[in-house]
Amino acid sequence: MFSKGLNKASDRSATTRTASATLAELWERTVRSRPSSPAIVSNSETLSYDEVNARANQLARLLLSEGAGPGRVVALALPRSSRMVISVLAVAKAGAAFLPVDVNYPEQRIAYMLADAEPALLCTIRTAVPKLPADIGVPQLVLDSAEQTATLDALPDTDVTEDERGGSLAATNLAYVIYTSGSTGRPKGVALTGAGLPALAAAKVATMQVTEDSRVLQFASPSFDAYVTELLATFTSGATLVVPGSDTLVGDPLAKVLREGQVSHAVLPPAAVATMSPDAAPDLRVLVVAGEECPAGLVEQWSPGRLLVNAYGPTECTVCATMTGPLTPTDEVTIGRPIPGVSVHILDDELLPVAAGEIGELYLSGAGLARGYLNRPDVTAHVFVANPFAADGERMYRTGDLASMRADGDILFHGRIDDQVELRGFRIELGEVESVLSQHPDVAQAVAVLRAGEDDGPQLLAYVVPTHGTTPAAGELREHAGRYLPDYMVPSVYATIDAIPVTPSGKTDRAALPPIKTTRPAGQKPRTSAEKILFDIFRDLFGLGEIDVRSNFFEMGGNSILAVDLIQRAQEAGLVLLPRTVIDHPTIEQLAAIANLGE
Repeated sequence: MFSKGLNKASDRSATTRTASATLAELWERTVRSRPSSPAIVSNSETLSYDEVNARANQLARLLLSEGAGPGRVVALALPRSSRMVISVLAVAKAGAAFLPVDVNYPEQRIAYMLADAEPALLCTIRTAVPKLPADIGVPQLVLDSAEQTATLDALPDTDVTEDERGGSLAATNLAYVIYTSGSTGRPKGVALTGAGLPALAAAKVATMQVTEDSRVLQFASPSFDAYVTELLATFTSGATLVVPGSDTLVGDPLAKVLREGQVSHAVLPPAAVATMSPDAAPDLRVLVVAGEECPAGLVEQWSPGRLLVNAYGPTECTVCATMTGPLTPTDEVTIGRPIPGVSVHILDDELLPVAAGEIGELYLSGAGLARGYLNRPDVTAHVFVANPFAADGERMYRTGDLASMRADGDILFHGRIDDQVELRGFRIELGEVESVLSQHPDVAQAVAVLRAGEDDGPQLLAYVVPTHGTTPAAGELREHAGRYLPDYMVPSVYATIDAIPVTPSGKTDRAALPPIKTTRPAGQKPRTSAEKILFDIFRDLFGLGEIDVRSNFFEMGGNSILAVDLIQRAQEAGLVLLPRTVIDHPTIEQLAAIANLGE
């Protein structure tokens, strides 16, 4: 029976244990063994382990003086940078938990996260302050202000002591909080302790073969838990973390970062990998793909000549739960086997193990499970359930993913059981998108769905039933969604329908939703230099001859990957555009006016 094979796999994973240690302790061990080795390379700056440690110690003391400490949360509204890495380490040294806040998120989302998490303070920099809500009710430390710079420089740079911290570090303390999409329209704050960090670090270093000479790319946004993996894999092995200065990391910009940074190891979503040729990254020896399903074609293209590994894991289980061994072009793509410290259970509706080869729901257990969701005991109780295979009160996390186990113990992924989807590595609750759209005064009902695009991969689409006598425009709905949702959750295309189709049981029948035809307008030709540049880029991107200056990037089939291509081409032609600009001003006419060539 499948349960026997599963238990053996789980037992093997559980018997390999790593000594308990916090993020700060894992970091400080390496500092003691490799103080002068390069820890971070960011733009033209190289910082040794000793230099990073000194700065983190000074900041930790400042945080402690401002109310941080064990059991408290510190929000970090900082861009991808060496300062962000140092701040994470400083929070860990203070014994507190870090909450990453992406300053490019809508103000309403940032305000909700801060109100929900109630951090003791928020660290930011001067250029980020204007992007934050005006009245957040949280004390702010502007780290690059003259006042804070002088304060930090005057503080001791030796390791923080227990007396200063008011207690010892403990792996069972809260380590970080990551907000994920929520089905009810409210993001959920996943509360993670440090208990799963040592095993995660050991598994990543071993599987990725990270050594002291490795150069690991810092790709993930700090707002996603893959960021923790990158730091752990680098800093517990004494390697070097390569931190790019750009937030646009797909296609040519990503390939450029890999080449110029001489990156040897990277963890990337398959969608980002697919925007490059393997030849564009000659130094990349080890590639881990994670965050979404890995296509077989990607394995065929990228596995020759390098170590390619597929990883799987929800935020609720300390980043990673399973990993494959080295993949080859002929392999069936699985999600591998449990990493040490994680147990996997594939169960039926009655929480009984399914037979080998049969599909069931994937449950996870082990030290790395989150405490649950901040201030959401109802949702926590629904997905963190008692583990019937353990006698010590252990819990399991119900992932909502469908899986089966092969005879050899590798696990196959079969999609989602609910309305959660993954789009280019981002986890999206369709219910949250629908909830936001339904708040528009002209929308009575809304349904979001992920559909495969004709040429450019999957797209997030929205269907709305308008209130009586109204016809909300797509641009108006997109602008409304953009005020509450991060860019990756804003639907690309919108359609108005008379009613939402339902199944015989009364549930939304997404499969019965009609296809959406994208608009291909023709009429007004470009009048300015900026419009002409964008007109030619649009025509090239979408392969169209008949377009209009009012042509809408998203209604024509644009997505976040194409948006990066659009921005890059526009910049090469002298126009300055940002990802948020494309969301808020998606037509050629609007983009040209924002780009402003002085005409």
